[in-house]
Amino acid sequence: MPKDTSFLCLGSALCGCVSAIKIALTLFLFMFMIGTQAVKAQQSDTRNEFWPEIDVYINVKPKVRIYLIGTISKSVEDGEIRNAQGFEAQIGAHVDYIPNDHIILRTGYRFGTSVGDADEPFKEHRLLTEQTLRKLLPGDLLLSDRNRQDFRFVNGDFSFRYRNRVSIEREVDLFKERTITPYVSAEIFYDTRSNAWNRNRLAVGVQQSLRRGPLRKMLLPKRQVILDLYYMRQNDSRAEIQHVNAIGASLAFYF
Repeated sequence: MPKDTSFLCLGSALCGCVSAIKIALTLFLFMFMIGTQAVKAQQSDTRNEFWPEIDVYINVKPKVRIYLIGTISKSVEDGEIRNAQGFEAQIGAHVDYIPNDHIILRTGYRFGTSVGDADEPFKEHRLLTEQTLRKLLPGDLLLSDRNRQDFRFVNGDFSFRYRNRVSIEREVDLFKERTITPYVSAEIFYDTRSNAWNRNRLAVGVQQSLRRGPLRKMLLPKRQVILDLYYMRQNDSRAEIQHVNAIGASLAFYF
């Protein structure tokens, strides 16, 4: 009887691994196909970019943590990332208050500036507040609704921007207590500079835990390293470059 139980557990684990691998391969294939088609169909109002990012989360109290970010977007010409020209860099520091597993409240400051060969140099000081609601749905699907308010000073001019992002994800067990989390998200922007809902973003990606232990579900990760790879399509009706195809790679450290 114990032998049969062991075989059943082993079979279940193998099925889970196969399913996870299929999900990961499907996502990466989908991202590759979209990116390839975007490059082929590129027009004067479309730009391809690469968005590398480093995030650091430091727990200071049971319900309080520090969040640090450093990122840069690079315009990619002819698919050559190594020859990419710098476009925008951003650093920031934030404080997160997490009253329970369903709510994350954030406030912070970010500084952004143009780097490299930028057509329109700029500097931005941004104060932000953010509220994220999280709900675990049937099927172990995690739904997140993030509302962000940006108080921006771009080249000395003040403007306000509201952003709402809805995402859905599912954590999948792999082997040796490691997991991956495929996800999709959609975000809309309202900007007072144009008094319009001028921008939207659609993204599909996968997060991979690099250390043992669960990624998230209802609990935030601790003592974890997470690699996030995604494809994002950005559309902006009021920008000179109205469409951006971005491949993102983010590495997050949780302490």
